[in-house]
Amino acid sequence: MASDASSAPKAFVTVLHVAAVGASLAFLSSGVHTWFGGDLSVATPLRRTLVGVLAVVYLIRLLVTQYVMVKRPFPWPEALAVGPWVVILQLTMAWFGGTTEAPVDWVVWVGVGLYALGSWLNTWSEEQRRRFKKDPAHRGVLFTGGLFSVVMHPNYLGDTLLFTGFAMVAGGWWPLLAPAIMAASFAFGHIARLDAHLEEHYGDAFRAYAARTRKFIPFVW
Repeated sequence: MASDASSAPKAFVTVLHVAAVGASLAFLSSGVHTWFGGDLSVATPLRRTLVGVLAVVYLIRLLVTQYVMVKRPFPWPEALAVGPWVVILQLTMAWFGGTTEAPVDWVVWVGVGLYALGSWLNTWSEEQRRRFKKDPAHRGVLFTGGLFSVVMHPNYLGDTLLFTGFAMVAGGWWPLLAPAIMAASFAFGHIARLDAHLEEHYGDAFRAYAARTRKFIPFVW
């Protein structure tokens, strides 16, 4: 039932994301001047290519996470929050990635590295948890191994790092607002709500885990 109830919200997010990436790729390839005339600056082909590749990689990762790794219910309120936010993220990165005239320098390549690290943290943590939950012997058991032994929410940390890197590749200061807003929403909203749910569900096991493990940033908080 949960899977059936989640089908339409997942499809909604998928359609929005595919449309946003399609528009981003069109803008990055030829839309800067053809859509807006000759008043906009145009980024180097390398920067536009990198931004396009990162946009597609994130779309693929989102689809794999939604349809393969995460089996929990995905309700409409969550879809209505995630879908538009993903569109804003993709279009923001495409706009600055297509119009930033600065040359591709070390900042961009550090951004690519952060994007790769964040993607790995997010995807591998979800895969570790999926493998653990797949074993019937672990039914009802809190997963605290792998990357979750280092930090309680490695997937949130991964998203923050990858969009920081994405913003660095796109160029300019404005795109950095996206990971800043994302980190704030995790730190002051999502983590507190999720921890409350996990404590209610797992009780003492979760409280012991929370007492020995940082929440969001290893060795810091």
